Amino acid sequence: MYGFLGPNGAGKTTTLRLLLGLLQLQGGEVRLFNKSLAKSRIELLRKTGSLIESPSFYSNLTAAENLLVFQKVYGCPKARIQESLELVGLGKTGNKPAGNFSLGMKQRLSIATALLHQPSLLILDEPTNGLDPNGIIEIRELLRRLNREQGMTILISSHLLAEIERLVTHIGIINKGSLLFQGTLEQLQRKQSQGSVTSWHTNEPGRAMGIFRSYAILPTLVDDQVLIPTAERELIATLNEQLVLNKIEVYQISPVKNDLESIFIDLVKST
Repeated sequence: MYGFLGPNGAGKTTTLRLLLGLLQLQGGEVRLFNKSLAKSRIELLRKTGSLIESPSFYSNLTAAENLLVFQKVYGCPKARIQESLELVGLGKTGNKPAGNFSLGMKQRLSIATALLHQPSLLILDEPTNGLDPNGIIEIRELLRRLNREQGMTILISSHLLAEIERLVTHIGIINKGSLLFQGTLEQLQRKQSQGSVTSWHTNEPGRAMGIFRSYAILPTLVDDQVLIPTAERELIATLNEQLVLNKIEVYQISPVKNDLESIFIDLVKST
């Protein structure tokens, strides 16, 4: 489960379009399944399902009728129509036209279309865009199930960083066309935590900074809070004890957040 992140205009959708051959390369090479897309386009796209930007379907047709159109294009068995609809939770929509579906149902129908030919790789561009919280949870659980039960690799771009953090195993962060980071979510968090800090909120930050310096710690004052490099918990306890012994009131000791949103903002700001 690979999360592809970046601010607006960073090049996410362009990259996904290039991966699928929807844009012409101006240089370099696209490789999928360790093969050149230019040399093996049809073979590689048969293994790939995608949803890029807005869902696309015939609003006057039912879910099954929409998939029948694509089943003929893909040349896959007709049995895959009902299987795909069941997989995304649309198996009982009957004769209801797709144009009357909720936004979440439309997203699921588009994912069903992408799954029709049983791809090994699923590429999704903002699949939860515009969905309410229930819709987002439904799509999240669907993607987890596909990954876990079908053994499917999923590449997903999204602006919802908290959602991506819950979902993916690997991360790629792009800005201004350059890849800033690529690796596991754990590697990203570990890398950023090397520069993490602990915040101290006291009634006398100036005196607190003096005590920290006596322990060879270089503190920084930000908005009346003293920031120091994150230390072992035993040292934190000792520092706290010294502040209290020196009649300094300690209101709060807290690590500065190291969630995906904080890491993402720091990385993008630095470029």
